[in-house]
Amino acid sequence: MVRIKLEAGNDLVQRLAYENDPVKAVIELVWNSLDADAHAVDVTLHRNQAEGVIGVEITDNGHGMAPEELATAFRWVGNSWKRKAQGSKGEERPLHGRLGQGRLRAFALGTQISWDTVADSTDGKRLKSIIRANSASRNDFDSTGPTNTDARTGTKFLAAGRDSLDRLDSNRALDRVTATLAPYLIARPDIDVTYNGTRVQPRDNIEDETTYDLEWEHDGVTRSAVLRIIEWKDANERSIHLCDGAGVPVDTLDTAPAADFQYSAYVVWDEMPQHHNEWILASLETTSSVLGVLINEIDRVLQAHFEARRAQRRRELVEDWKSGNVYPYDGEPMTEEEKVERATFDVVATSIRRHIPKTRQQKKLTLGLLRESIQQRPSDVSALLDEYVGLPADEREQLDRLLNRTSLSRVIQASSNVTNRLEFLRALELMVFDPEASKMVGERAHLHQILESELWVFGEQHNLMISERGLTAVLGRHLEVLGETRRDTTPVKLLDGKQARVDLLLSAAATEHDRNRHLVVELKAPKIVAGLKELTQIKAYAKAVARDPQFASTTTEWDFWLVTSKIDDDVRQEANQVGRERGLVFQPDLPDAPGAKVRVWVRDWGQIIDDAKRRLDYFQKSLQHDPSLDDARDYLRRHHGDVIPLGLLAGDQSSDQEN
Repeated sequence: MVRIKLEAGNDLVQRLAYENDPVKAVIELVWNSLDADAHAVDVTLHRNQAEGVIGVEITDNGHGMAPEELATAFRWVGNSWKRKAQGSKGEERPLHGRLGQGRLRAFALGTQISWDTVADSTDGKRLKSIIRANSASRNDFDSTGPTNTDARTGTKFLAAGRDSLDRLDSNRALDRVTATLAPYLIARPDIDVTYNGTRVQPRDNIEDETTYDLEWEHDGVTRSAVLRIIEWKDANERSIHLCDGAGVPVDTLDTAPAADFQYSAYVVWDEMPQHHNEWILASLETTSSVLGVLINEIDRVLQAHFEARRAQRRRELVEDWKSGNVYPYDGEPMTEEEKVERATFDVVATSIRRHIPKTRQQKKLTLGLLRESIQQRPSDVSALLDEYVGLPADEREQLDRLLNRTSLSRVIQASSNVTNRLEFLRALELMVFDPEASKMVGERAHLHQILESELWVFGEQHNLMISERGLTAVLGRHLEVLGETRRDTTPVKLLDGKQARVDLLLSAAATEHDRNRHLVVELKAPKIVAGLKELTQIKAYAKAVARDPQFASTTTEWDFWLVTSKIDDDVRQEANQVGRERGLVFQPDLPDAPGAKVRVWVRDWGQIIDDAKRRLDYFQKSLQHDPSLDDARDYLRRHHGDVIPLGLLAGDQSSDQEN
């Protein structure tokens, strides 16, 4: 056995691993396979008995790594042979992994990792080698072999030892892989990449594709690049990739405009690799650097492109309404006033298209009522509703650019939101209380993901700060709210020294009297009966916060909720004590921060749903909407169809799912 010592600090290795982003790690390893001239790459997720993802296997049929290449490949961070190469070794393909960091990302997928590789050596022999490493000693890569073999060339990567990889098992993960590899795979239809049993086929998912020539000037020099925009038929993806001249991504921006479109934009520029990792600073200084000016130009072109696409969508949608005989106007407008009214209607109606009912009769009624509202200036009617419920920020910005007033659309949006919320509460009752349905609803796979987009159920004043992250990340977000920087970089742990992850960290939407309020929600699957074990767990989170001086701001209140459907007798007694509010089970004294508050509560879904219903009571009576089970299932199908168990959507409660 040969030990290859990686020449880098252990802290650098850990940072380069991006261990909080397993999807990024998978993408990097797939790129390594493609750089090795693989024509078939297969990503397989390994699971435990509860169907949780605990490992990853990536196999390819590329040229593999010869023994003489291994020591160099695993010894250095950077200095990859790819940096000076013009293309891949066999087929001269454009290369992605030029920085020599891809193998380090593997630690995001497991604490024990290995590469089983078969390659032809320089003397013509076909040899097999195995490289192993573990997170306890990140700098050491153990190599065994080489041994003679008749196996085909290629590499099998295997990662194991982590139990928090469920985000790999989602449509979003597949969408991200597809978007990143799209230009490469579209240009090379003979290459097959399979992810979790599904072939990555970006060409079949393209709704529209447009290319723009970009020109920008910096320091008196005019430069040019190409912007390729691919709009997806069905993908939860919105991204901007900065690519080299061959279209291989170098960086990906963390924000992208046009939230109402599903798309990926690829900026192709020969000089992009020279500006790797500069985009964060360039985004802030959009006039002082060559990349900053380019990013500013990208944003301008994307905004113009999607404004034109919205106008095209409006025309297509109006024509669809006319052909379906639901459009509320007949013939062509005869006067200027009629033209203005018709144009106003088209803009407002198409802007809120996602909130218009699907059935023909309801669609015709809604469009007719909207026409009457426009004619009679309903600003007085909309003002009260707008105080409580408005359009999301991205939709509001779009309408603000099109109209001087947005109150008309908010009337319909308000009614739609209230109806949706009533239907969601009915669906939530089904999921957490129905004896058969609750068996199918898991905590992380279903309930957690659904509630991330339904946070209003915990109170209108809260917004999401962190989902499924450790206490160290919770501290970071808390200090951001206070406008402070973190002084101590020591990881935040429980009193017994163990790590902990919170399900949801919420924060009040605004401070009140210079106080900040945080809410930590710990969810339990509906079929779990919460006992002292679960109660001890959330108390441990609260004690860790109370002990850490960086958390102990005198202007901050921390509430921890254990949210469950059922509790045992021990927890019931804890939650009903003389002299305490119902549900309050723990409130430590904080002598070092006398104004701070840390409290632990037990809240059952019955209380939470009743509170939410009371907030909606006025609107429910006004709308006279009492949702049925079919309404509830239809809501889940429309809004959370990618998460909720199929048996629950169909009303078939014969199957059983994970915790």
